Amino acid sequence: MAALISVAVALAIAIAVYGTPTGQALLAASAGVVFGFFPILWIVINAIWVYQVTVQTGHFDVLRRSFAGISDDHRIQAIIIAFPFGALLEALAGFGAPMAVTSMMLLALGFKPLKAAVLALVANTAPVAYGAMAIPIITLGKVSGISSDASQTAVVDFARNGTWR
Repeated sequence: MAALISVAVALAIAIAVYGTPTGQALLAASAGVVFGFFPILWIVINAIWVYQVTVQTGHFDVLRRSFAGISDDHRIQAIIIAFPFGALLEALAGFGAPMAVTSMMLLALGFKPLKAAVLALVANTAPVAYGAMAIPIITLGKVSGISSDASQTAVVDFARNGTWR
């Protein structure tokens, strides 16, 4: 719903405030929807499918027990689950999947809901710049005319220095 409302608001602003011709605004909006919809749909549906397969086969419980068996210390569990496992999930699925899965795993290990959510969100701040299958970097390269390698270098430089080249 948020995405649909955002598209409608953006269309209204483009037409009313900036005077974009209606046909051109609708074509741009539809191109943006398609450009954003297919990568997200492809990744999220596959992530949900893999998650459902692991739950149905019992492997998700094995994974949860494995993480719990590493240490009884919640700090170590949080570091192992939220940071590297969350980064792996961001690379594989992205689009909120790391926060959803890692926060639920932390809840299953006995973390309080707010603490689990905060840990999952904080842990995902670094890998989210690269996103699922590097979609943000590839998109930056496409819309800026810069190659994906140069875009990746620019993102890394921005993360280090806080400035764009």
